[in-house]
Amino acid sequence: DPMPVLIRIRRFAIALALVVIGAPALACEGLPVPPGASALGYDKIVIDLCPKVSDISMAGRGSASALYNSVWWRKTPPVASQYSDGPNGVLRLHLGATVATVPVSMTRGLLPLLSGAHGFYVEFEVSLSDNHKDHWPAVWLLPIEHNGRKDDSYPPDPRGYERWLEIDVDEGGFSPGPKGTAIAWEGIWPNYKSTQSLPNLHNTFVDRTQIHRFGAGFDPRKLEITFWFDGRVQYVAGGDSVPEISRQQNFYIIMNAQSHGANVSYTMEILRVRAFEPE
Repeated sequence: DPMPVLIRIRRFAIALALVVIGAPALACEGLPVPPGASALGYDKIVIDLCPKVSDISMAGRGSASALYNSVWWRKTPPVASQYSDGPNGVLRLHLGATVATVPVSMTRGLLPLLSGAHGFYVEFEVSLSDNHKDHWPAVWLLPIEHNGRKDDSYPPDPRGYERWLEIDVDEGGFSPGPKGTAIAWEGIWPNYKSTQSLPNLHNTFVDRTQIHRFGAGFDPRKLEITFWFDGRVQYVAGGDSVPEISRQQNFYIIMNAQSHGANVSYTMEILRVRAFEPE
């Protein structure tokens, strides 16, 4: 039957055209702009990834991969057996696995960084294999400036004094439902201090075996981060937890399947990751 071949050729041609004209690479099937992006007027899609194992550089290095299997502060990277493609064709992270959109060299990878100066909205579609309380799935962002070179040290601060914003779009196991948090960090390692936003940790139970959408929209004008869950606002973080220095920083994505200490095995499915910026 020649039709599947023609479909594959057509899809390849569309993907090639998107790259040539500057549209986001690795696009999935079309979906409307999520409410969290629309609320900020961020309609330009810059990341649209339905990840698979083949998207990961297992060496954690290079510049031509969408994802990398480690982060710069982790001494021992996860191994290939901690990643798999599920029967539905989406990426599965097994206990202890990590992926990030920049390599351990902390240089740009295939996917763009998200500009704190311009603002952005990022959204993850995720599910888990079960609801055990030990599971600690995390989808979050850090600025590329926070690295071993201490590029997040800014005058007139003394050399080595770092300041950066961490955006935890969701972390499991801290509350019955979602937990999104903004954290302002500063100090000289290892004596950092942090200021966290205050999410609702007494929220309604969420069945994480179902697919859910976790989002965060950063507005640099107001220095606010609005956290979203399944298309609805959780709360808005601001004040000291969203520092002014974040306007000078450029953020990358991290996703990992952690444990709260008991190391109960599970899988975390990442169906889709999207990010939007203003036109």
